[in-house]
Amino acid sequence: MLIRLSGWCVVLVALVSLPFASVRAQKPPALPDLLTVASDSVARYAQELGTVAADEEFVQYETSSGRMSTPKRLNSLVVLYAQGDGAIVNFRDLVGIDTVPVRARDDRLAALFTSPSDASLASAQEMTEAAVKAYFSPNLHLLDRPLLALDLIRAANQPNSTFKIEGTKKMDGASVAVLKFNEKGTGHLMNDAAAIGRVWIEPDSGVIHQTELGFVSRAANITATVKLARDETLGMFVPVELFEQVQASAVGNGTNNMGAASGSGDLGGRQSMEGRARYSAYRRISVHR
Repeated sequence: MLIRLSGWCVVLVALVSLPFASVRAQKPPALPDLLTVASDSVARYAQELGTVAADEEFVQYETSSGRMSTPKRLNSLVVLYAQGDGAIVNFRDLVGIDTVPVRARDDRLAALFTSPSDASLASAQEMTEAAVKAYFSPNLHLLDRPLLALDLIRAANQPNSTFKIEGTKKMDGASVAVLKFNEKGTGHLMNDAAAIGRVWIEPDSGVIHQTELGFVSRAANITATVKLARDETLGMFVPVELFEQVQASAVGNGTNNMGAASGSGDLGGRQSMEGRARYSAYRRISVHR
């Protein structure tokens, strides 16, 4: 079963008092070359990732009053599942709220992916929707997929956006290029808002260290920043932290239809909230096809 997707920090590169060789090393790659590296990297990443599980701690709180509310801490098992088209979808199974277990911790979600089928993926989606009911607000479900930004730079989706290189910088000891994208229209990820975002990518290896993804509409301003780091168990970079911010107004409810894969929420009423998810204990799921 394929789950369809329907429904910023300016980087400055300082080159003061550097020798000529260093200046050349900092020069951004040509945009067409970087787009090819990015699309190839995402396709390879999905293939290498396959299906993995991880532990998620998602701390959520409201900031509408200008002060942080009492945090709500949700613990879940999450599964990242690479589909045949290269898109990576996310499922979760809630196991605890504020350190209090809501059910026995087991591998019932992971077990659904040992022999994936339409029925097992539908069951995984039901678990995800049940977990979202415990969120501080369903609006935090809009960008709670840590690898969602990668979908915008897949080869099949690149024609939907415009791209520019904002420069290069050092991140985690590596030289990365900052690739910015803007969706040309709406309806690819969210029905009534275009996506804007960035990826921090190594021009040579294609390794992605960080992503940003956001939507701005009449009803809301939603952004999520994801930090990736190398996991020694999997031998690849994976999400380790997601920071999401939502500011919603009472002007309609137009951003409530991001699609089945990303959830929906009523954005009526004024609301500001934040969520910070951390991911750990990655492990592979053996899939029998």
